Amino acid sequence: MKHLHITLTTVILCVTTYCHAQKQQSFRLVNGNGMEAVVSNKGARLVSLTAHNWNGRLEPVIKDCKRPDDCISDKTLGATLVYFGKNKTEILSDRTWEVVSSDNQSVSLRYITKEGENGLNGRLNVNVTYTLSDQNALDIDYRITTTATTPIEVTNGIHFNLSGDMHRSILKQHLWIDAVQTDSYDKQGQITGTLQRTKHTPLDFTKPREIGEQIHKTRNGYDNAFQLRHPDNMQKPAAILFDAQSGRAMTVYSSEPTININTHGIESTAISLQPIHAGYNSGMERVDTKLYPGQVFHSATVFLFTTDPPLIMRTH
Repeated sequence: MKHLHITLTTVILCVTTYCHAQKQQSFRLVNGNGMEAVVSNKGARLVSLTAHNWNGRLEPVIKDCKRPDDCISDKTLGATLVYFGKNKTEILSDRTWEVVSSDNQSVSLRYITKEGENGLNGRLNVNVTYTLSDQNALDIDYRITTTATTPIEVTNGIHFNLSGDMHRSILKQHLWIDAVQTDSYDKQGQITGTLQRTKHTPLDFTKPREIGEQIHKTRNGYDNAFQLRHPDNMQKPAAILFDAQSGRAMTVYSSEPTININTHGIESTAISLQPIHAGYNSGMERVDTKLYPGQVFHSATVFLFTTDPPLIMRTH
């Protein structure tokens, strides 16, 4: 996507707990329409994001983590989540990342693991770039290399609420997902590749409907992996979220074949839309979730904000 001139200012933050280590930095991105994003190098984290409502007012659209205490109960909130190593666990959201570059369009961050960290017999080099585009889209680009073969999964820990009020329920917001099948998880939280049809179940979002319409038929809200119908095509939306009251719509594009939808409970005030590298490609071949030395893992996610809902979301 094309990018407008973006004002980028750096604010140096030093939190008492981490003053002995590398200082934290926050980067404020502002596009030509006034939309703002703040990214921190603590966990390569999206700290805040605003978008316009139907009458042009800018309001927050994610749960923020502006203060260090906000992240204590959930250190993954807004962070870059990288699962790797023998147990494929996530630890980098609690790390202070290196700032590789920052210009008037974006900020790039990097973390290089230590030898043997997280049980990996080698080192992982993780790069993430946040860009705020002239189309009011937040682009997140991931690139990872390794010196030793390891299972890998990378996604975001962003919690969205398009209402503009982070205390308001999302259950009236409408969701559409480009998926007719879900993938199952095993006891270790790993995707099994066993697909199940969503038709006639609370997981069927092939036609947009309110998130709360059937959420009480679930065990504890939605936390499900959806196999996308167009897994190799970033021109096709993976999911669309729409809040009629504010007029905001968010369309998600992803290079990954699966998107996990998490409402963080039944009485929900936030929803996560997390593309993950798992499931099946367009040829229905099982995706290899391991990263090998000499390879470059690349993944891209785009969150596009508009106040002109896609036709599929328009109600009479």
